[in-house]
Amino acid sequence: MTPMRKRAWLKGAKAVKFALVGGLIGLFGLSAQALPPQLFKPEWVLPTAPVNGPKAGQAPARTALPAAPRDLSAVRYEWEGQRWSLGDFQSRGSVKALLVLQDGKVVYEHHRWPNGPTTLHQSWSMMKQVLSALVGLAIQQGRIASVDDPMDRYAPALAANGFKGVTFKQALMMSAGVRYAEEADRVTLFKQVIANRFTAGLLGHSLDEKVTEPALDRAFEPGSKYEYASIVSQAIALALEGAQGQPLHRILGRDIWTPLGMPDDARLLTDGRGRDFALCCLYATARSYAVFGQWFMQGGAWRGQQLLDAQWVQDSTRFNEGKSWRSTLVPRKVKTQELLGFGYHWWPLEGGRDDFIALGIQGQMIHISPRQGVVVVRLSDDLVDGYHNEEAVTMARAVADFLGAKR
Repeated sequence: MTPMRKRAWLKGAKAVKFALVGGLIGLFGLSAQALPPQLFKPEWVLPTAPVNGPKAGQAPARTALPAAPRDLSAVRYEWEGQRWSLGDFQSRGSVKALLVLQDGKVVYEHHRWPNGPTTLHQSWSMMKQVLSALVGLAIQQGRIASVDDPMDRYAPALAANGFKGVTFKQALMMSAGVRYAEEADRVTLFKQVIANRFTAGLLGHSLDEKVTEPALDRAFEPGSKYEYASIVSQAIALALEGAQGQPLHRILGRDIWTPLGMPDDARLLTDGRGRDFALCCLYATARSYAVFGQWFMQGGAWRGQQLLDAQWVQDSTRFNEGKSWRSTLVPRKVKTQELLGFGYHWWPLEGGRDDFIALGIQGQMIHISPRQGVVVVRLSDDLVDGYHNEEAVTMARAVADFLGAKR
């Protein structure tokens, strides 16, 4: 082959290569934006890593939630001038699973076919609340010195952009100050991570590249205001992994799934290079989410041991001065009332009941009501703006009030 023909062949091969890459980007990279939300399943195109609990026959034993059924057909809640039943909410909120614990016992459990007790449900942003617990545990273990430590002390790559000097506390309170437009940039992140995997790194970006990219410059002074940005959770995870020397899915298995004896193993989404997602994408059963909620309802205690410091639970989930934002300072896309505040990556609720929630898009929620000993897990494929979240809180509070008087 002459040099001229060789150059022409290489040019043609390169054109074919980029055409194939373009096709992959069209098929995978745009899926997060072009596909209808009910068809966007990142686990279809990205790997997952195992989150393992205790092995059979080894201590601690798996948690078996005892059944103590209650008839909740008489539960009613007021919403938009009407009275609704639990069945009404399951229909209105596209509920896939609804599970209610009282004092650690299953009083109500519903699974919409084809979902069942062993179905692994996408957490979406409820993973952020799990991440918060892992930070608290790392501080308790001495792996992170303080919630006021800068994250770049444990992940030096974060010092290259607006995350420089941002503390764990500022990040947990969604007050990191980096320039990030949540709705658009989160979609772009998925597009680029998917493209990166299917082009062997030729296009797109890995999670590490996204969290350390220069475009994440300083938009406001850290700690000065609340601004929800999912990339902040990825920065927290990068620092947490730096402090621990292990990937997030292993830390999660070691520090939460095993000591709590989770009823079922779980999965955690990764990028093409094996880096775990922290902004979302834990896949777990309804009962595992319920156990996580029960643990926080008990103030971090489990089976007679204080696994997580009770003060950390308080700081994370309640309206504590300097450690949380009141609802009036927490803008949300759809807000019909001043209800949801924000703590250490958790959502404390207004109303003086000391209840709080884990929350994810499309209607994922763990509602925790310590005064009544009630945990309500809602897992949905709700595509309505607002995902009936405030209505779900009203429903869960009605369930808690029906089951027991305030303590």
